[in-house]
Amino acid sequence: MTLVEALLSRRSRYSYGPLSRRKLGSLLRYAVGAQRPNTSGAPGTPLVHGTNPTAGGLPSLRVHVVLEGSVFEYLREQHALCATGSADLAGVFAQEEFARRARAVIVLSGRMGPGLAKYGPRHYRTAHLDAGVAVQNLYLVATALGLNGCAVAGFTDDAVKALVRGGEQDVPLALFVVGESTAPGIRT
Repeated sequence: MTLVEALLSRRSRYSYGPLSRRKLGSLLRYAVGAQRPNTSGAPGTPLVHGTNPTAGGLPSLRVHVVLEGSVFEYLREQHALCATGSADLAGVFAQEEFARRARAVIVLSGRMGPGLAKYGPRHYRTAHLDAGVAVQNLYLVATALGLNGCAVAGFTDDAVKALVRGGEQDVPLALFVVGESTAPGIRT
């Protein structure tokens, strides 16, 4: 699928089949994964250029995946999932229908520390821009992979933060519900 085809085919879709680990890995690698190391940063500063650019190349987003009753943190430099606990989506979504349908949920949280140190209070804006770029990448890559997905902003911040064991300076920014297309033989 070309970029133009993905842009024209992209839709929010609300039915989700089981998601294979292979397709989840592809989605994460190409939407929010590492592209190349950033060698222009200060010594000892872990900067990595990602497929989703961030303000100043800083590690301003944390990515978690809720899958099969477990929560994982996505470590983009290693392209690996690190188990962080069990998942209960009750009370997370403003519309509980998403919790019933969700096969996998990608959680984007803002890491405020690095950005606040560099940009001060305006990092609250850049964190939302960074999440928006990541969500668009998730939509386009999911579309190219034949997956159904939908960005969700209707969630309870405290429940999301508890789900991913967020720290004091982590701010939930967006959820992306994703799964296989449920229409047999039709790529949606």
